[in-house]
Amino acid sequence: MTTYGDMMTLLLCFFVLLLSFANVDEVKFSTAMYFLQGALGILPDMDSTREESKIHKMQEIQLEESVQNIDEISEQMGLQQEITVEITEGGMLIRLGSKILFDSGSDILKIESYPVLKVVGQAIKGGIREVMIGGHTDNVPIQSDKFKSNWELSSARAIAVAKFMVDSVKVDPGKLVASGYSEFRPLVPNDSPENRSENRRVEFLISW
Repeated sequence: MTTYGDMMTLLLCFFVLLLSFANVDEVKFSTAMYFLQGALGILPDMDSTREESKIHKMQEIQLEESVQNIDEISEQMGLQQEITVEITEGGMLIRLGSKILFDSGSDILKIESYPVLKVVGQAIKGGIREVMIGGHTDNVPIQSDKFKSNWELSSARAIAVAKFMVDSVKVDPGKLVASGYSEFRPLVPNDSPENRSENRRVEFLISW
């Protein structure tokens, strides 16, 4: 009877979990998982849960302040169209147009880009898990002795930004990933000069 009762309890928990997956509601799902963990004897410690909640709240506050600082400096420099910030479930996506950062075909950062990058650097110095810095180009083949393709150019630009973050802002290099996507992840079709300009960018995908 004891074995039979345990089996019935586990089956009940299993079907409750299946039901929660059938109609995913974040609050209901979290509640179901909480009680399921309790039924299986792995109820989380309430103190650690409260501590995680406090940390998450502090991260939200820092995130809001960082977004406000980035918005302010982009407005001061008249670069509202070149800087966008999107809040994601796990952190933040910051997108900088390459016109702010580099001359055409170059991986050398413009001096004018330093204030913007320093504000972004301060935003990613806090309690972050990882920052993926991605370089993107348009689909126009590059004509340069230094770079044989847009792959090399986009990668070099991402690395240049990452080095600036480490050297000038003192971001932990262990949390940075630099990668080049070339022309293969465009935001819009490369069918006009304006669209190609929009696709030339550097993105910071920040995970908390």
